[in-house]
Amino acid sequence: MQLTLRRRTEEDINEFLTWTYDGIYSFYDNNSQIEKVEGLKASVHLERVFSVVDENGNLIGNCEFYDVEEDGKDILVLGVQMKPSLTGKGQGSAFVKAIIEQGRERLKFTHLELAVADFNERAIRTYEKEGFRVRDEFMNEIRGQEYRFVIMAKDWE
Repeated sequence: MQLTLRRRTEEDINEFLTWTYDGIYSFYDNNSQIEKVEGLKASVHLERVFSVVDENGNLIGNCEFYDVEEDGKDILVLGVQMKPSLTGKGQGSAFVKAIIEQGRERLKFTHLELAVADFNERAIRTYEKEGFRVRDEFMNEIRGQEYRFVIMAKDWE
């Protein structure tokens, strides 16, 4: 499967808002909190947000690169989301690899981090296969419940 990053469209966002996941992964449902809905709707004009499509133009997922300040330094962070019907089928590594390779071509980064809920062992294994290592962890309250997240990082020469 050939995956490509392209500019996000309003049509893409409308589809993203319908995505719901099974079981514990419902945590990632896009319509589950107003901040997430508003953030997606506002993202169409941002430079470092992308839709991920296959060779036939089918929407496979989305990603965004954003800066987080830590100790007075900006750290580039990646957020990814794969279409629910494609998760858990062994395609995660190809998905993440395509995003990172094309992101590096566009943004020229040598350090990248991401945060993932610690219960999402599938994603953590995928990120580890792509060379990310756990750097830290933090707690975050979402929809009235506390969740532990792990921060994973990777460096390139």
